[in-house]
Parts: sequence; structure tokens; C-alpha cells
Amino acid sequence: MAMSPVGSVPIPPVLPSIPSLSGGSGKTGAWEDFSVILARQIKDTDRLQKEAKDLGRRALLGNAGVSIHEAQIASSQAELHLRLLLQVRNKAVEVYREVMSMQA
Repeated sequence: MAMSPVGSVPIPPVLPSIPSLSGGSGKTGAWEDFSVILARQIKDTDRLQKEAKDLGRRALLGNAGVSIHEAQIASSQAELHLRLLLQVRNKAVEVYREVMSMQA
């Protein structure tokens, strides 16, 4: 049984390529870039959840061309994106609380 090296297995990116934050003008540019990236991730997560729900419904109804495996993979991808988004939110809240608790 021949095994291929791990390096030859393509791994799809979870996040899109992030542009350099240094391109903005000071703090405002970085925050604008962050908000754009966050908004894009929210839209992508919502889209993936809707697609997974649709594929699941179509697979359960027995529509041709949609297998239960495809529906499960789409559901897992949507769940992964949602978990990532929740972790980003949790970290942002943690940082906010830390900054607010600092003494001036």
C-alpha cells in the first residue's frame, strides 16, 4: 500500500488571504480593515450555513445529485466557520474587557 506524503494533500484555507494592515493610515485604517474582514467572515459563515441547510434538506428529500455525504461535509464546514467566528468574538470581548479594566 503506497502512502502519499502529507505535504501533497491540499488543505483549503479557512480564512481568505488577509491584506496587510499597514496599508491603512494609522489606527483608523487597521480598524477599518479588521471590520471589513470581520463583516466578510460573518457573511461567509451565514452563506455556508444556508447552503448546508439547503443541501441537507435536498439530501433528505432524495433529490438526485445530492448525497448525504455532501450535506454532512457542508454542515461540518459551516460549523467550523461558526466556531472560528465565535472564537474571534470571544477574544475581542476578552481584549475589550482587559482594556476597560486598565487604570488610566
